[in-house]
Amino acid sequence: MDYHLSWDGQSSILKMDIFYNDHGNDSTVFVFGNPQAGGQPRIFDILGNLKSENGEAIEIIKSQRKIVVQHRNSGVKTLHAEIDGKLVPDQQRAKVNEAFRTTVAPGFFYTMGYQLFMYLRDTSYNQIGIKWDHWPKGMPYLISTNPEAKPDELQVISYEGSARNEIMIHMSSNMMITKRKLDGIQHYLVTSKSDTSSGVPDKLKDFMVTFMPSMRAFWNDRKAPFFILSAIPLLSEVPTTMTGMALPNGMSVRYRGPLEKDKLRIVAHEVSHNWIGVNLKIAQNGMENNWFNEGFNDYIAIYNLVKTGLYSKADFVNYMNYENLTPHYSSSVGEVPGDSIETNFFKSVLYERLPYHRGFIYAFYLDNQLRLASGGKKTIREFLQALNANRNSDGATVLTKADFVRVIRPFLPGKDISAEINRYLAGGQYLDFRKIKLIQGFSIQYEQQVPLLTLSDQVNLQQVFR
Repeated sequence: MDYHLSWDGQSSILKMDIFYNDHGNDSTVFVFGNPQAGGQPRIFDILGNLKSENGEAIEIIKSQRKIVVQHRNSGVKTLHAEIDGKLVPDQQRAKVNEAFRTTVAPGFFYTMGYQLFMYLRDTSYNQIGIKWDHWPKGMPYLISTNPEAKPDELQVISYEGSARNEIMIHMSSNMMITKRKLDGIQHYLVTSKSDTSSGVPDKLKDFMVTFMPSMRAFWNDRKAPFFILSAIPLLSEVPTTMTGMALPNGMSVRYRGPLEKDKLRIVAHEVSHNWIGVNLKIAQNGMENNWFNEGFNDYIAIYNLVKTGLYSKADFVNYMNYENLTPHYSSSVGEVPGDSIETNFFKSVLYERLPYHRGFIYAFYLDNQLRLASGGKKTIREFLQALNANRNSDGATVLTKADFVRVIRPFLPGKDISAEINRYLAGGQYLDFRKIKLIQGFSIQYEQQVPLLTLSDQVNLQQVFR
């Protein structure tokens, strides 16, 4: 299946010609948009001017976001569609709509794969091609599959879900691309000339040089074709914010305002996803294992922020206490089962944060147990490297909870990690830190049923996370 894209550089309309094969079927069913992403039940409304070649009949089932093309004969077909990517004036929806929809404005185009590509029930497709037929010549351009590619160079990606979703395409008259080789890998920092006051572009240059080598050293991984760090301001006038997504060999965030501590954490979190969440993840039916894919990832991001000095000892304690322990142990949904998260994820911020909190707190606990069991010789780093090596040796794209348990068993002999996962991460029971030993200098005391971490003055946290 090939997507041929066209845009004049000024309007809010993206034109698409989708070439596909009916594979002998009487009809082809396309499904557009993900209403769960950002809570957008009206996502189908941005799609219009649907046409099929040779007058083949099209049935639009709006309530199901379906386009059904009835075929007259077999062969290669073309479906024409247009996306209206204009900004919305509703300030309550402005951030969400721009973050979770294709954005098309004068001199500006930005989309992620899940916002652009249609889903087909036909399982015969295994690749998607992307190519521009018409575009504003000379306008800076970047596609995350190949940062050096020109708009009219065909890019081919897997049709598999995550590959189809995790792709970024950006074209803008204000785009700036800064190149820097780190550990022999070409890095692309993508920012915007439109941001003249926040200091984000310059601060991200320093972040890239400091944080990226730390992450690669943590994983002992210095192999990648390239890496993209993209930070593009939101066009909508909204309060300071940031939202992001990981990409294979990169990440992208949209933001407003300066790069304060929490935005720095978001950038680090999305960078860290290139290991946990993209290349190393635990299979799940919904979101029941996001304790690992999101929560463990967040812990490793903070771990490396401390290691590089970008987060202080006080920053770590504050993040642990007031962004994880306090909201989790005082949450009205803190003990719900993991398999209830997906249904409520976009309905409640409490459910949205639940897998992050559970995973972060358990990763902190596990890191401490690994250090204690080995006399300080092994940490969560060695375990995760072993887990990643297990994935590489098996050639698996995703792991199972059984893989997690099997790999950690030699690190913590005699400890029933499977039971802990079922009790604390799947079942929702709180870890009782009154019964848990931590490494020297770390202590947790309860205040009104909420555990809070303190570190002694002697603890050099940057050295602990070396």
